[in-house]
Amino acid sequence: MSDSNVKDLIRAEIVNLINETKNSLKDVKKFAIGEVWKILQLLIATVIQLIENLGEELSGPEKKKLALELIGSFYDSIFTHVDLSWIPSILEPIIHNHVKSFLMMLVGAGIDSMVTTFRQIGVFKSKEVNAQSNDDHKVIVDFLNDLKQIVRVG
Repeated sequence: MSDSNVKDLIRAEIVNLINETKNSLKDVKKFAIGEVWKILQLLIATVIQLIENLGEELSGPEKKKLALELIGSFYDSIFTHVDLSWIPSILEPIIHNHVKSFLMMLVGAGIDSMVTTFRQIGVFKSKEVNAQSNDDHKVIVDFLNDLKQIVRVG
């Protein structure tokens, strides 16, 4: 499979994750900054695992660039209102992009450290071809289940 086909397949998985997340959090109107960061950390692990499972032939820099793109897309789709308790509500929309930029810097560093950790603890083991699609679905289901522990809906 070509690199662009692999990337499109991974993007489709993340679009599915975004849609399932929107459905799961449909009653949540705003997110506390702490919730956003916890979700992003969970998302980093999920995206890394999906890219490792589906994009073995991609180079390290390609994987990181794709991960940042996908996490940025998730952020834009899910976190339309991030509540910063120390900032007056009227100013929050003005600094929203700065908050995202700061968090995405942390995401970049988080990707690097999580990949290193996953390698050291053996998360990136050789995969069996027939179990791969089940592993990909399990990664998304695990993300959605963990998400419900971070954001209390209802």
